[in-house]
Amino acid sequence: MLRAGQLTLHYSALMVLIGLSCALCNVLPFYVLSLHLDLESLGDFFWIRYLIFGVSFMAFANFRQLITARNMWWLLGRGIVRWIWVLLTVLLSLIYIVHDNTVLPAVGRLIYEWMAVALPLQLLCLALGRRIIYQFNNTAMNRRKAVFFGMGPQARTLSLRLRRSPILGIEVMGYYAAKPVTCDDRKPDSVPPYLGAHESAWPRIKASEFDIVFIQPYDYYDEELSTRIFGQLYDSTTTIYMVPETRWAEDVTLSGAEIAGIPLLSIHDTPIIGVARLFKRLMDLVLGGLAFALLSPVMLIVAVAVRIDSRGPILFRQVRYGERGQSINVYKFRSMYAEDGGPLRQVSRSDPRVTRVGKFLRRSSLDELPQLINVLAGSMSLVGPRPHAVVHNELYRQQINGYMLRHSIKPGITGWAQVNGLRGETDTLEKMQRRLKYDRYYITHWSLGLDIRILFLTAWTVIRGDNAY
Repeated sequence: MLRAGQLTLHYSALMVLIGLSCALCNVLPFYVLSLHLDLESLGDFFWIRYLIFGVSFMAFANFRQLITARNMWWLLGRGIVRWIWVLLTVLLSLIYIVHDNTVLPAVGRLIYEWMAVALPLQLLCLALGRRIIYQFNNTAMNRRKAVFFGMGPQARTLSLRLRRSPILGIEVMGYYAAKPVTCDDRKPDSVPPYLGAHESAWPRIKASEFDIVFIQPYDYYDEELSTRIFGQLYDSTTTIYMVPETRWAEDVTLSGAEIAGIPLLSIHDTPIIGVARLFKRLMDLVLGGLAFALLSPVMLIVAVAVRIDSRGPILFRQVRYGERGQSINVYKFRSMYAEDGGPLRQVSRSDPRVTRVGKFLRRSSLDELPQLINVLAGSMSLVGPRPHAVVHNELYRQQINGYMLRHSIKPGITGWAQVNGLRGETDTLEKMQRRLKYDRYYITHWSLGLDIRILFLTAWTVIRGDNAY
């Protein structure tokens, strides 16, 4: 699938309006309730209103799932996750501002009442916003009819998603090709109606019956055919998109790019370069250093427990692949009995090799704490694709196309795959393929906001103990 680059002005304006509406849904109840409880007279209390407005706007003005999610309940669930950021901002701000114990009961009441009002308003705003966008995009003036030239795997996926996402206001009419393609009996709706050969499309295109044409170039390498088709399309008023259809594009996120003024199609890239790379490193140093200082007593207790529980070293060191496939030493608290030199196996549930203390360490992820040393030294990051043992890397790089692309950046203590349920043993090839998919999404969609989101979600995942053993 083609990845959306910058949102068009149409959707950017809609997102700004949604962001403003969500910000008002959060700040107005807070303001009214704080007046009712006579808290506005406190020192810097009034600044929290502006902070709530700003954080709410930033959280929801780029909430693209509003126009891409097919399921309303899934959308509202993601909205709740984003709203939690706003709640955390309020709590941290109040902790910083309120020092008078006599007003703490009133502040606690404010928080509870604000949560009871703001969250339902927030969800109602998202639901109404989605409905309004649907109605707006599907008016007679805005609804667009689309047709495909060629029907390869990528085109089928795009066609299916367009038909399942009516909020986009794009109606798929069918496809033109030299001959009909075979339909999968298990997915009868995966192929739109066959409209005939290419020549039959020209009268309808010239009559402006179609607003969008999706064309796959691999069917049109014949110079005479491609010249005729593109000549006809250029002589129309139709919007034209290309759908890459090559074996390299399957299961890969593609995006438009430009280098030295030349338009390119990016198969794999990352925004973690230059200043962005510096900012990510600064975040690793600041948050990693703070975590190391605060957790040093915990690490000392864990070290003593590991030493007392079983024979062997306190730290487990293993060579793994780092950025660009370079070998690095990754440190963990030893959670298993000393290895006997046998073949390396991933830890499974109820694995007899795990020590008594090790079970707790793995379940709580405390065994990962020494990797803060890797972060401070620069061989790892707080957030990034989790590093695997070298033997597993060599195995999977032969079985999964594009596996080594996950080493385009530094590995991390936690990652996008881990907070999406892919934590723990990867005992099947499918699980590793899913992990790779999430890792590559993170690499190509990285931002500081995504890193912070992953860190918060990691804390929640550790508390629940998902897939940890």
